[in-house]
Amino acid sequence: MTSTASSEPFVFAPSGSASSDSSRSSASARGSTYAAPGVPSSHQLVDQARQEITQIVREVAAATHQPRKRADYLRFLADRVLRAMAGHGVVIWTRPSSGDSNETNYVAEHRLGRVTDLALVDEAEQVHQCLLAEVATEGAPVVVPPTPGADQIDVPANPLPYPTAIVPIRIDPSSALPEGLIQVFLDEGGTAASQRGSLRFLAQMSDLAGEFLRVLRLKTLSQLLDATDRVDGVVERLHRMTSTGMIQAAWVDAAAELLRLPRVALCRVDSSQPRIVAVSHVHRIDQHSGAAKAIRAATAIDLQPQHGIWFGSCQAKSNESNPNEDASSATPFNQDQTTSSIQSSQEPSWVVAAHPDSQWRIVGFTSDEAEHLSEDIYWGTLNRLLVGGASAWTAARRIESLPGGRWFSKLFVEPDAVSSLGSAPASEPSSTSRRTRAVHSRLRKSATWMAATLAIAILVCLPMPSLVPVTGVIRPVELDSYHAASDAVVETLHVDHGQRVQRGDLLATLTSTDLQEQETSLLGRQAVLMRQQEQVNQTLMSRPSVHSRPDSVHDGREVEEEIASVERQLEIIQESKERLVLRALRNGRVDAWRLQERLANRPLRRGDPVLNVIAEDTPWVVDARIPQTRLQTVDNAWQSEQLTAEVGTAWSSQMNLAATAQRFGPIVPDPTDGTPSVVMRLGLEQSPTLGDQPLAEMPARVTLHCGRTPVGWFLVQDVVHWCQVQWGGYF
Repeated sequence: MTSTASSEPFVFAPSGSASSDSSRSSASARGSTYAAPGVPSSHQLVDQARQEITQIVREVAAATHQPRKRADYLRFLADRVLRAMAGHGVVIWTRPSSGDSNETNYVAEHRLGRVTDLALVDEAEQVHQCLLAEVATEGAPVVVPPTPGADQIDVPANPLPYPTAIVPIRIDPSSALPEGLIQVFLDEGGTAASQRGSLRFLAQMSDLAGEFLRVLRLKTLSQLLDATDRVDGVVERLHRMTSTGMIQAAWVDAAAELLRLPRVALCRVDSSQPRIVAVSHVHRIDQHSGAAKAIRAATAIDLQPQHGIWFGSCQAKSNESNPNEDASSATPFNQDQTTSSIQSSQEPSWVVAAHPDSQWRIVGFTSDEAEHLSEDIYWGTLNRLLVGGASAWTAARRIESLPGGRWFSKLFVEPDAVSSLGSAPASEPSSTSRRTRAVHSRLRKSATWMAATLAIAILVCLPMPSLVPVTGVIRPVELDSYHAASDAVVETLHVDHGQRVQRGDLLATLTSTDLQEQETSLLGRQAVLMRQQEQVNQTLMSRPSVHSRPDSVHDGREVEEEIASVERQLEIIQESKERLVLRALRNGRVDAWRLQERLANRPLRRGDPVLNVIAEDTPWVVDARIPQTRLQTVDNAWQSEQLTAEVGTAWSSQMNLAATAQRFGPIVPDPTDGTPSVVMRLGLEQSPTLGDQPLAEMPARVTLHCGRTPVGWFLVQDVVHWCQVQWGGYF
């Protein structure tokens, strides 16, 4: 779009050549113009038009820096542009603020004249929208010739029968697309010079409009930031309060002030009947009045999602429907309020909630005299007040639900917490009253802190039982352990777990293939040696002694010695075989769980355990592991003969076994966390049982009673011990 013909669109780019051409054409026009006497010449008409356009530019520039509303300014701008350019119509297009920054869809915010976008129908509207997107993408002023009947929606064109000038409006120079467009529908037959002049004027108007919208946006953002800071301050003060009643009153007072409303009511709808809990700047509420009924009726309307919250518009019935109702009964507010302020807030205008299931409803009352906020500030403030007030009330409710919580909430509340939220001047207490309340609050807090300190001092000095809970293992003192005397295989098991045995009863029979092989080999060797001995004896007996040889006698002695050695080895093997037959050494009970599953026909190495037998009537002990941090306490109690102990099994909640301390043992690591602990042996007065079965190596819980100790020392003894360990070497 760079053509300069009068019938084709072009990009406006001010240049020296264009200006010189325009000036030369103007000069030639002035030089060739002749005016009759009494008739204004063309030169005078041009000067008059220039003065009017200059005056229009000055008016628009002055309006740009005036505090106007956006709609009023755009209406004024469209009127001045249409008047200056003598066009058929003006349309100001803007991009939706909530859309994508790269979205080229523009909507008409203001239109003026007889030819506007309203004349576009069907495909022509889409073709025109494509033209706007093309101009916005190019970002330069253009004049587009008419193309009536254009129906290709993906080809930019002007479907109206009039040429149109389009100029972008930029608010943010760094944005990819302009925030708005000014479109003017011109007369037909304009020259290229006149179109350039129109674009030059329209570009100047676009700059002024962009400046106004930029200032308006900065002002709106500043107001939004200020409103956000004020709402954050209100929410912070609400969270500092600890009384739900004060939070409700401050909540509605702040909402009325920040939203600039004459009245705001707060209702709670978690029960079957909605209840009005607070009204702004009102100390007493008549729940049976007509206005209160209107408020409760407003809370029952259906809410729709809007701007992140749930909103509903309502209009209560006028009191004229009940002419017999007393005027005083229709007022739910305190009687010290003025009549005009009460009457201005009789009918609810809207109701809002954080979500449909919320228990809170804020009901607002508006009036024509009230100052209205911008949409962003209004909805943002309302949303933050809803969330912040509900969270502050929930936190205070949790405090009040505690025993004594209401008393503490009244004790620690700030005396000026409500008035600091900026309530109405009529409801603020006097300076003398505030000072009196502040003094009373400080005295009440001082007395409370002194009483609390005294109570804590008495509490830490009170004696309490000194208990040391530890863990341990229950063991029998007399326990016979049976092991494999040599490598063998369990042939037969004659007992089971928990079975009673008498001294000499057979427990298990083990066999060793190595011993059997050795015994067989020795028996064969013994037979060979016996035959050799018989031969030597026969030889000696067949010869006289004088003819016997000395070597025969020597061989006979060697055979006898070897036979004796074999017999000794056989005796040792027999003893080893007898040791593989396990018999009970004393009366007792077998302690070997799952004996058949673990050992039946299983090979054993020498020294492997087979089973245990707990001696009958054996004493039982507990090896308790005492942490080093409690060792001094236990030792002092033992030395003073105040130490007693209670023992219970790990799976039982009862400590039904009594024990007495016997002696300290070695230092061993605790099995749970590996910290060093000292073993202390405790003697049990009775044997632990589970049913009729004895249990050895059983985990136990032990409670050591070490007399009495002050509550304060009980609370800080671990800290003192840690400090002694860490810093004891420095003192």
